[in-house]
Formats: sequence, C-alpha cells, structure tokens
Amino acid sequence: MNIYIFYAFIAMILWGISDFSMQYFVRKIGRIATLTWVGIFGTVVLFPFVKNDLGIIFNINNFYFLFFLTLLHILSALLLFSAFKHGKLSVVETVMIAELPLTIFWGILFFKETLTLEQSLIVGALFGGIILATLKKRESKLKQLFSSSHWIEKGVFLAMGAVIVISLINYFTATNARLTTPYLAIWFPWFVFTVFSLAFLLMKRDIKRTFINLRKNWLFILFMCLANCIAWVTFSIASTKINFSLLSAITLCYPIIAIFLGVVVNKEKLSKMQYAGAIIALFCSLLLGIYAYL
Repeated sequence: MNIYIFYAFIAMILWGISDFSMQYFVRKIGRIATLTWVGIFGTVVLFPFVKNDLGIIFNINNFYFLFFLTLLHILSALLLFSAFKHGKLSVVETVMIAELPLTIFWGILFFKETLTLEQSLIVGALFGGIILATLKKRESKLKQLFSSSHWIEKGVFLAMGAVIVISLINYFTATNARLTTPYLAIWFPWFVFTVFSLAFLLMKRDIKRTFINLRKNWLFILFMCLANCIAWVTFSIASTKINFSLLSAITLCYPIIAIFLGVVVNKEKLSKMQYAGAIIALFCSLLLGIYAYL
C-alpha cells in the first residue's frame, strides 16, 4: 500500500507544478495551444503503455465510460475558459475550491466508501487550510462568493459548472482506471481531446504560431507536459488501490504547491493567515497519508 500513497503525493506535487506552469503558458502562448501541447505529449508518451490494450476500448461498456470521460474533459475546458473570460479571477478561484469536497462526495456516493470520524475531521481541517491559503488580504471569500454583484456575473455560474465537471473527471478517471487500465483511462480522453484541439487550431489558422512558440519555449513546455502527464498517471494508478476519498483529499491539496511556487518563483507575498492555511493543509495531507499507510 505504501507505494500507492507515494504515488498520491507525487500526483499532488506534480499537479501543483503543472498548474503553476500552465498559468504561465496560458498567458504566454494561449489556452488552446497550451492544452494542445499537453495533449500531444501525453498521447505520444503514453501510447507504448496502451498499444497492447487498445482492444479494451471496443468493449461497449468500456467505450461508453471512456467516451463520457472525454466529453467531460472537453466540457470542463469550455466552461473553465468561459468562466475566466466572463468572470473575475478571484470569484472563479473561490468557486473552484469546491473541487475537493465534491470529488470526495462522488467517491462516497458511487464507490460506497466511508471515512472514519478522525479522517473526516482531518479532511475538514485540510479543506479549511486550503480556503485560508487562498484568501486575499482583507478580503473574505465567503463575502465575495455571496455578494449579489458577483452572483449576477456569468462567470460564477460557468465556474460552478466547471467545478462540478472537473470533480466528475476525477471520479470517472478512477472508475475507468479500475474498469480498463490506469494508462488507458488517461490516454484515450487525451487522444480525442488533442484531435479536437488541433482541429480548432487549424480552423483558426494558428498552427504556425503554435510551433513558433514551441521552438522558443520547448524546454519549459516539455517540463510542464511531463509534470502534468506523470501527475495524472500516478493519480490513476493510485486510484485502483487506495480509498478514493482519501486519495482525493491528498492529491487535491495541489493548489498549496502552486501557491508556494508563486512565493518562491514569482516572489509573491502571502499574509500570515495564508501561510498558516498552507501549512495546515500540507500537514493534514501528510496525516491522511499516514492513516492510509497504517
């Protein structure tokens, strides 16, 4: 069991690195181009691990689950990008915090998993730590979220849709990893999503600029793609052996890693409350790992 707990922490760390990197490249080379290179990398690198299992896709039940997961990936991208376009970043980030409890909820509902009282308390403290870590100085997330001026923005409702879909992606990735293979559960949605992304770039006649940006930033793009790919694979593998609710609580602590990278790399300033929240979240994540190991 200990190796799968290790995979969960690897996923958390690399998701944080990937998330931080993606934020940079979305602004630098564009959203679709960033997702395209992530998809191409994952599709090519993971192909040797799935080529002998491609026949599994043609099982009608497996195909339905995999194709539904693919549609969720496409829908989440459309909703999240639209949310960032129409809504305020601070409000969208507030809504996205709900990914953790929603993902755990799907695990409890569909996998019929349960958490002990101690585990539930630790998960609650972890969630509270993430909220504290993302609070801005002199701003209240709850006040922002329930402000009438924010609720009339389209971005909020789009973000709510996105966070529901993303939490479902986490659940269906675990489901497909158990039904098929952990690699196929990642590869098939990325393959289809990459085809759609490339088709979009061709329609926009933006392929040339996409390759120019790759040539200029290939090393950093490679690092981003590698981190994201390994994170998803380790999450998928771990989901076949670990209680899904505990796995989600550990891996979805990844925003804290991105926050620390923002401090170290971008020299961003955090309040004492944000530091406290980040430390609480990471400590609770480690506690959950110890519980799962025991």
